[in-house]
Amino acid sequence: MITLTRKKFRIPRWTGFALEFLLIILIAYFYCGELLLNLDATKLQQTGEHNEISTLPLLAEIGLRRYSEFPLWNAYALTGYPYAAGDLVSFFWNPVSTIPTVAFGGLNGMKVSAFLCFIFAGLGQWMFGYVIGLRRTFRLWSAILFMISGGIALLWRVGWYGLLLGIAWFPWCFAMLLRALQKKTLPWIIATSLTVFMVLSAGGGYYPVYLFISMATLTILYIIRAKPGERWEVVRTAILVVIVSAGLSAIVLVPYIDGFRYTTRDAPIDIYQYYSQPIQYGLLNYIIHTPEWFRENVLGTASGWNWFYIGWLPVAALTLVPLAYSRSRRQRWPILLSGILFLVLMMWFANRYTPFKYIYEWLPILYNYRFPNRLLILAASPLLILAAQGLEYLYRLSKVVVRHKNRPSVKSAQGSGDAVQDGDSYNIKTGSKVNFKFISRFVNKTLNFLPAHHLVSLYWIIALALTAKTVFDVNSYFAFIDQDLNAESFSVLNWLNNFDTSLYYINLGEGDIYWNWTPAAYSLEMPVINFQYNHHLRSQDEQHAQGSPFFAKEKYLILSVYKKPHLENAKLLKRSTGVNVYYNPDALPYAFSVQPTLLHGTDKLTPEHVSAMDVRLLGPNRVVVKGQPTENGDVLVVLMSDYPGWKLLIDGNPAPVATANGYLGSILQPGEHIYTFYFQPIQHLIGAFISNLTLAVIAIYFSYLAIKKFGTDKKHKLQSST
Repeated sequence: MITLTRKKFRIPRWTGFALEFLLIILIAYFYCGELLLNLDATKLQQTGEHNEISTLPLLAEIGLRRYSEFPLWNAYALTGYPYAAGDLVSFFWNPVSTIPTVAFGGLNGMKVSAFLCFIFAGLGQWMFGYVIGLRRTFRLWSAILFMISGGIALLWRVGWYGLLLGIAWFPWCFAMLLRALQKKTLPWIIATSLTVFMVLSAGGGYYPVYLFISMATLTILYIIRAKPGERWEVVRTAILVVIVSAGLSAIVLVPYIDGFRYTTRDAPIDIYQYYSQPIQYGLLNYIIHTPEWFRENVLGTASGWNWFYIGWLPVAALTLVPLAYSRSRRQRWPILLSGILFLVLMMWFANRYTPFKYIYEWLPILYNYRFPNRLLILAASPLLILAAQGLEYLYRLSKVVVRHKNRPSVKSAQGSGDAVQDGDSYNIKTGSKVNFKFISRFVNKTLNFLPAHHLVSLYWIIALALTAKTVFDVNSYFAFIDQDLNAESFSVLNWLNNFDTSLYYINLGEGDIYWNWTPAAYSLEMPVINFQYNHHLRSQDEQHAQGSPFFAKEKYLILSVYKKPHLENAKLLKRSTGVNVYYNPDALPYAFSVQPTLLHGTDKLTPEHVSAMDVRLLGPNRVVVKGQPTENGDVLVVLMSDYPGWKLLIDGNPAPVATANGYLGSILQPGEHIYTFYFQPIQHLIGAFISNLTLAVIAIYFSYLAIKKFGTDKKHKLQSST
């Protein structure tokens, strides 16, 4: 008799976690690393809004790398717009965006940070699954599918980089909040607040609302489930999360006060909510992946941006959730959490229908939030958790069935001379009445070390891997395309920059901006007067109103060779392969001196009425003018829009800013002087103080914990040695 003993192999807990993280990172690399980690600054995908959104990482590069300052103002879009201090879609304070920008430059940093977003999305979903209680195989499957899901792939395909930065952190927020409500300790409250900050600092005006509703849903469920004596602890924990999150995010949120007052959105309100569908149609978005579906106008949705593919298995697995809930007592609470969260998000997506349509009628401000189908991207997170819970129940059930069917009875074992010992060791009779003695022995030994229930596990792993591989192939092909920046834009704008070294506005495409020229314009620090990206200052409407004495105009116009300029006196300056460069002699200088009476008259101000002054930008936040008045009483006008926070130094001494038709200005002093306008809004300083104070308190708290733990460990060591 030969006795074969099968020992149970276990991976240490943290080693197992590290291997899971490594697998997620490796899959992310093979999924999108080849494209996003290509550090060639001439490479940038052109399938969506990549060019216009890349200007913001370029702006961060200009401020941080070239001028060593935070880009609080954007001096290169329109006639100026707040950025890190008031822009509702700013993502400057998000470290996943800004740190790669500092390390690799604007364009390359943007691509690297997008790659990191996919990794953080996978890790966050893994954490969500871990907190919910999923087993290793199923939380890995859920994490990988969320990372490579069609909704996140869509965000990169269409160039919604800011939304990509934020969506990666929603599963983190869910996981950290659940852990904080469970533990009710300050470290978990701080961890939750940090993840909330990562969402809020990613811009995307939708996300604060999405986050509030989602986390409020989870908190309310925890309050309902808690015992009466524990409910206050849950409420207190939630309140502390809000307070710490607000403290950390103050640098982002406080400047929004002026942002709401002095800026306006160009996008219209979506009263009809065109991208909303019934829930059953919404679920089909997760299954369909034909190329036409991306722009299809069917099943009650508008055409465009329909891509949320995660495969058929997660949606099919939802049918197993009721069975898992009824049969598995341990999983009831986790299933309830993820199920209700998923249902709330799907009902919100179907906001044209009951019950959310009544909420929209009650709060009409919600109609400002277009594209409710973006909620499908977020809803994929609890959907995959639910699917994993259903599949995990089916997996456990299949193992029980296989174990039961393959368990030999004691009577049959005794009759055959075999012995059964706890299912861990088996005595197998070496003799065999058949001729295939060797094969029989080999099969018996193999089954001894790999019993049937392990074969079931292997089958499940293979099946889940194959479904993930299909999603991987479909979405990687959809999302990532190797393309180049417009080479002509750099050559033409480089020529213009050398031809005229002064400061001026350019117009790229006149009515329809040439977005693929904006990265070159920002790289060369050339202000683009027609860069209107869904928002502008309210004062710019007044500057262009009828009866306004003057407003900023482009000095040079870049226009396709197939179009004629609408400027009456435009003069052709240069011909290129695809565009012509025109000079506008009617444009006012960027900075000029003029008699104040001409600024308030009825006649239009022309270049003949003014005297140009030497002006330059010193980074995104400073405009420096040097010169003297042409006549006594002249005033200085700088064609940069005024906004709360602009200050003035004359030869280094503070002086008041005198606005003219919504532009920066000053009363000129006799003789030659240097006038330095710089942007430093008080709301940014207040927000920065609150955020830094919050960070300091957190650092002190964790330092205290570390010192306390060190002292306790040292005390125990001394006691054990004595």
